[in-house]
This record gives sequence, structure tokens and C-alpha cells, in this order.
Amino acid sequence: MTNMKNIPIMKKIKYIIALIGLLSAGSVHAQQEPMYGQYIFNNSVLNPAQAGAENVNQWGVLSRFQFVGIEGAPNTNSAYANLQLPRQLGLAVGFYQDKLGIEEHLQLQTDLAYHARLSDRWRLSAGIRVLASNHEYKFRELILDNPGDPFFAENASSGILLNAGAGLLLSSESSFFGLSMPRVFEKDLQVYDPGDFVFFHKTNRHLFAYAGTNIPVSDAFLFMPSALFKYADDAPVQLDFNAVFNYRNTLSFGPLARSNLTEGWLDAVGFLVGLSLGDHWFFGYIYEYPTNNLSLATKQTHEISLRFLWGERTDRFRSPRYFY
Repeated sequence: MTNMKNIPIMKKIKYIIALIGLLSAGSVHAQQEPMYGQYIFNNSVLNPAQAGAENVNQWGVLSRFQFVGIEGAPNTNSAYANLQLPRQLGLAVGFYQDKLGIEEHLQLQTDLAYHARLSDRWRLSAGIRVLASNHEYKFRELILDNPGDPFFAENASSGILLNAGAGLLLSSESSFFGLSMPRVFEKDLQVYDPGDFVFFHKTNRHLFAYAGTNIPVSDAFLFMPSALFKYADDAPVQLDFNAVFNYRNTLSFGPLARSNLTEGWLDAVGFLVGLSLGDHWFFGYIYEYPTNNLSLATKQTHEISLRFLWGERTDRFRSPRYFY
């Protein structure tokens, strides 16, 4: 194997992230769905039932730069569209790219949802998801003391993995409750066998549950607290909190927190800012500060988003105001 004595310190960090985090025990057990702090602005990333749930169409892009300053730290980029269809249907399409060290995850997903009125106040939405993904491990990018090490001579790929998801959404003009499993089927797949060592990729099942409400504070301010619970096998159980204030549907701001329920401590704190740019454009930004041991190596995570909204519909069930 490779001698690490002559590898620069930042390369060692990348090496540790890639090999200890990804190859520990010869398998991968991690949260594999994209992680975002701005989920209240694009809940379709969490739940296929959110497709077409708003009273406007939208497309957007979002990037998350996690643990800035650590080489090989997670970096996520996405582009998506969320559209209303006739007959109370909705369609959402998203492309996601996740990078962690030498691992790159690409995912293309399509959601279809139906929205049924339960009463004058409440609506129930159900959605299904079809997705295709690929995991590639770029061993050739590692800086090695022994360039001829056969273990790292070739990159490894999972190939195209097909999966499906489903979700439910109960919403009114002031509150929402969502439950989803974006990836229903678990798969164990051998992606690399350099002789005596067998490297497996495992796709884990995820469960998301989230809720929020809108509380008018004054004629100008609206308070929008929300919470998101995330569970996946062999990954820490997380609970996120957002406390967003909205001023005249123009400016949004507020604190956020992410807790690690498995370890019993807080993972990160931060704040969110959103700005409506005219009638169609919306800009969002999040700053997060890690409160765990990662704060010894990094002080920041940044997340930015840009959305374009059009085609407002007034002849259908009005969406909650957290979709602004």
C-alpha cells in the first residue's frame, strides 16, 4: 500500500476522506441523498409529492460548498424544474451532482404527483419518483508515493443504478406535513475487485419527515418555522430546524440549526437569507458554521440558489406561503 509520509498535509486530508470515509470495512454506508439547508424553497428535492404543489412553475439552480478549506470536502450542484400540469397533476425533473473526495455521484430524477382536495382548507398530494444514478471513484486523482500501486491504477464505477421513490404531502394555506422515501430499493453492488480486496457500493434507503407552518406577526412580517427529520441506515439521524421571517414577500431571513441525534450533539448552526428580485427571480443564500470537531479544520459552509418563477395559477388550490 501507499506510504503517506511524503504526501503534503492537504493531500493527506483528501487521502483520509477518500480512503477512511469511503473504503472503511470495504463498503460505503452514508447518507446519499443531496443535503440542502434551503429545503423550504425547493421541497421537491425531498419529496416527489411536491411536484406541481405550488401555484407557480419554477426552475432553479443550487450549489452547496461544504467545509470550505478542506480539500476533497463535499460539493453539491443541482438544476431542477417544477411544473404544474392539467388535471391537478405536477411534474418535477432534477439533475444532481455530488462530489466527496474522489467520489462523484450523478443522479437524474423525474417526479409525478397528483393533488386531491380533502376540504376547503386541506389538500393531500401523492407522488412517485423514478431515478437513475451513477457513482464513480476516481482513484487516479490521488497523489501517491508509489504511482505504480495497482490498487489505484483504475477508476471504479457502479454503472447505472435504477431506483424509485414515493411520498405524501398534506398541506393547507398555512401549514404542511410531508413524508417521503426518495429511494425505496436498497442495493449491494461490487464495483471494484483489485485482487484480494473487494470494494462494495451500497445504496441505502432514506426516510424524510418534515413539517412547518406560517404565523402572521404583523401586516408586514410572517414567521415560518419548519423542521426536517432525516434517517438512513448506517448514517447519523439528523434533525434540522429553520426559523425564517418573511418581510412583505420580498426579504426572508432567519437562523437554522442541524443536530446529530445519534451522537447527541449539535452539528451546525447558521443563517438563511432570501431576496425576491422583481416578480420572477428569487435569490437564496445560507451560511453554516460546524459545531462539531470539524470546526478545528473549517469554519464555513456556503449554499447559494437562484430560482425563476412564472405562470401563476389562481384557479386551483392556493399553495402554502412558504412557497414564495
